[in-house]
Amino acid sequence: MKVREEDEGVEAQEPAGPPKAREAADAAKAPETAGPAKVREAAGPAKVRETADAAKVRATAGPAKVREAADAVRIGRSRRPWAALVLLGVPVLAALLGPWVAGGEPSAEGALPSQPPGAGHPLGTDVLGRDVLWLVLHGGASVLGSALAALAVGMAAGVPLGLLAAGPRRGLDETVMRGLDLLLAFPGLLVLMTLAATGHRDRYWLVAVAGVLQVPAVARLVRGAALAPGSRTVVEALRMQGRGWAYIHLRHLARELAAPLATDAGGRFSVVLYLLASANFLGLGLPASSPDWAVLIERNSDALFTQAAAVLVPAGLLTALCVGGNLLVDRTLAHARRGR
Repeated sequence: MKVREEDEGVEAQEPAGPPKAREAADAAKAPETAGPAKVREAAGPAKVRETADAAKVRATAGPAKVREAADAVRIGRSRRPWAALVLLGVPVLAALLGPWVAGGEPSAEGALPSQPPGAGHPLGTDVLGRDVLWLVLHGGASVLGSALAALAVGMAAGVPLGLLAAGPRRGLDETVMRGLDLLLAFPGLLVLMTLAATGHRDRYWLVAVAGVLQVPAVARLVRGAALAPGSRTVVEALRMQGRGWAYIHLRHLARELAAPLATDAGGRFSVVLYLLASANFLGLGLPASSPDWAVLIERNSDALFTQAAAVLVPAGLLTALCVGGNLLVDRTLAHARRGR
């Protein structure tokens, strides 16, 4: 009996042995087969993410460097606006220092009209036999002074009217702006011609009327900037704090309007210069014997092909004055925005 029980126990253990051996073998093989899979499952996504991040870095590093280089180039250009300074500096220096450099008017005895550049006359002579170089050096002061004076008149009248229209009173706003719209409808050159036809051909009348014609545009610009959402919110907050009209308009709004007004002044200077030059070209403001650049262009236009310097030199100075002023204002404001 004991032998049979022992034999049966041995037989019972024999079939259980192979499964255990298989389990042990499977357990031994498991690290070999499952280990790399688990490593791939755990490490694979991380490596993929690292690769993707590296690709993104490589993809974005190039454009970033390009943007930095472009910004550096733009900043360098804005810090060195040589072209604008040269274009503006030449006519301004000619207008300011020209009369002292040129001295007295040279004698026109023996000088023929509309002669090309030659000995004694570096830029030739005009239709009246006068030296063109002397006329150019003396004609810039009237151009620059008239344009700046007319621009100052337009700004001095337009800014207060724009601030007045931007106030809280709706009726005052409508009254001011509708009156300025009526003035805006008149062509500037037609107004100047009408003024000259009534006998007001003096230079001061011309400058004053040219300045008044700029008032509507300046007032509309100031009103729009003062009514901007950001400015209006701050203005309302300052009023709730008990700040007065002078504090709000002379401190806060003055800073907000500085950049738009400077930009507009650069372009409006060209408009005023064009208007005054057109009036002088038509003989409305200055006499025909004036050395003004616009008058020189008008007087010598018939001799353009025989004496081009008498037309091209004053025309080039007028163009350089307009372009240089606009470029300098734009570069200065762009540099100020980047410096904030």
